Amino acid sequence: MKSVKPILLSLSLSALLVACGDSGSSSSEPVGARRVATVEDAGPCNAKNDEETVLVGEEHEPWWCDASTGTWTRLGGDDGDSSEEGSSDDLSSAGDESSGSGKSDGTSSKKNSSSSSSSVSSSSAAVVVDCSGKTATSGDHNVSVTVDGKKRTFIMRVPSAYKGDKPVPLFVDYHPLGGSGSNQYGQTKYKSKTDPEGVIALYPDGTSMGGGGIGSMAGWNVGPCCSNDDDVKFTREMVKYVEEVACIDPTRVYAAGFSIGGGMAQRVGCEMADVFAAIAPAAMDLDTSIASQCNPSRPISVIMFRGTADSTCLYAGGPSSFDDGLVFLGAEENFDFWAAKNGCTGSPTTNADGCREYSNCEAGTKVVLCAKQDGGHAQGDGAIGWPFLKQFTLQ
Repeated sequence: MKSVKPILLSLSLSALLVACGDSGSSSSEPVGARRVATVEDAGPCNAKNDEETVLVGEEHEPWWCDASTGTWTRLGGDDGDSSEEGSSDDLSSAGDESSGSGKSDGTSSKKNSSSSSSSVSSSSAAVVVDCSGKTATSGDHNVSVTVDGKKRTFIMRVPSAYKGDKPVPLFVDYHPLGGSGSNQYGQTKYKSKTDPEGVIALYPDGTSMGGGGIGSMAGWNVGPCCSNDDDVKFTREMVKYVEEVACIDPTRVYAAGFSIGGGMAQRVGCEMADVFAAIAPAAMDLDTSIASQCNPSRPISVIMFRGTADSTCLYAGGPSSFDDGLVFLGAEENFDFWAAKNGCTGSPTTNADGCREYSNCEAGTKVVLCAKQDGGHAQGDGAIGWPFLKQFTLQ
């Protein structure tokens, strides 16, 4: 998608001339604009300088602050952008080369393993995302990527609220056993919450283990069941692809899932904490074998949805009723497991949503358990889950 210059009510005509490339003299600069050597010198992008314009370097390139995303964005695009452009037609699989999107001064804005998760409002560093050269258009796109020589597929939903002029969050939603990306697309409780905000959502397709019974049903590799494929690697490839074709904020990537999809959301929490800012599993706990190997690279916020009368994934935990080899921690132990991983202290309290919450955790993270009394095996509550997820960013 071509670069779109934001129209700011606070900019004068002379400011728009600057945005279009006329460095001019000081008389043609926006009133109140600051000059800085590099965009990092502009300091954090927050409510104090919302929609402020700063002029960067000797060329006085104009950048603006969008406090809703916590990012500085260069007006007018970047002729030197090195990102790979995806197909503008069917958005088929991108190449193996990593995108240059989300880069500043030649370095990726993707956070490394020492990153932490904290509230959007407490962002302490600017993340510069260049939206120029992105090709994603609104609609539901069937996309494929190749992982270990195998074609893997997913739906990329680009809502009409996505304009491509500023970075937006990315949301990955995993389907239950025997489901599909399109199945989860139709059943998820998050779409009505994320669409109005322009959030790009992914609905990936799992694979089967082969054989009869459980083995013939599409699922995710969450321990002894229910796929033989590397679904963590698949997830990384999905995220990389979308960052190449759409303007994604790399600090606001989230995962959710229902049933075994909830198990997959927790697995990426264990192994992809460098990518995901927070996760929201529903109706599934960690398998003990995955839990024993779970070592997130940083604290990661988690909100869990469980029903106390769930007959598929028992609230008390223990062996799966499907004889698939899975042994679950149980809702309470799963809650405490993530609290321990995040270094939470004290006892959980009841929050405004009626969920129990550990809020005194490392790096500003939180761990929440929303347990519905007598509730069954059900999708996560997007009205609670999305507001929780979007308050966290990678720092």
